[in-house]
This record gives sequence, C-alpha cells and structure tokens, in this order.
Amino acid sequence: MSPTIHREKGYRFFFFSREESRAHVHVACSNGEAKYWLKPDIELAKNHGLSRVHLKEIEDIRYIMKNSQALGENVSAEITHISSTGVWLLAGDTELFMSYEDFPWFKDAPVGKILNVEEPHPGHFYWPDLDVDLTAEIIEHPERFPLKAK
Repeated sequence: MSPTIHREKGYRFFFFSREESRAHVHVACSNGEAKYWLKPDIELAKNHGLSRVHLKEIEDIRYIMKNSQALGENVSAEITHISSTGVWLLAGDTELFMSYEDFPWFKDAPVGKILNVEEPHPGHFYWPDLDVDLTAEIIEHPERFPLKAK
C-alpha cells in the first residue's frame, strides 16, 4: 500500500510504509517518479523520467521542507488484508480485525477507499474517502460501542 500524503501542482506525494527504515517520500506525476531522502537532509535519491524542470518544481513545493520531520515516521497504519468477512488493519506491530458485521462501512466500499487510511494520532484511524473515524479501542472492543440508528 502507498498512502497519498499530499497532492499539489499535479504531483502525488506518497510512501510505502514497510519499504525501508530511512525516512523518505516518493513523488509522482504523469511524466515519472522521484524518491527523496528526508534525513539527515532532503536529497534526491532516485529519479525515473522526471526532467530537471520537474525536479525543481517538486523541490520548490514547500510541503517536503515543511513536513520532512513527520513524513514516513508518524504513520504506521496500513490495511494488510481484505476478505469476504472483514478487513485487517496493521497499526504499529498490532494487527486489528474489523468484521463487516461490526464495521459495515467497509463491506461494499471500493478497495481504494478502504486502503486510504490515515493515522492522525496514535491509535486513531481515519478513512477520508469513507468519512469513517475509529480508535483502536473501538476496533478491539466493538461490543462496547454498538451501532445505533434513529
């Protein structure tokens, strides 16, 4: 999975959560893709098809500079499996299961929307495409938080 963390000027900023331990970000557009190391300094690691003009434009986007401290370090949630019974979410070293019975929002949702999960705070998960907010406690103990409709 490669969560999108920012979009600007036709560029998509993303990372692969289990790719490697050194903080980095990938940036892609229709012409190619680049990878930037974020520590110890921001530097181009790889370039596949982007011109100097593209690279300059990417580097001028202050998002990388402004957020380089947080990128690739604070996000630890990812969907590891989607089955006919539910969805598995890996948060840090803990895998959480969300059955469709307890979490019906995921049952008929497109895969891309399920995969787009954010962890704005430790133990708090948000699916922006589905407008679903859950905590680890809710996922671990759904019986404590019954669904009620009026």
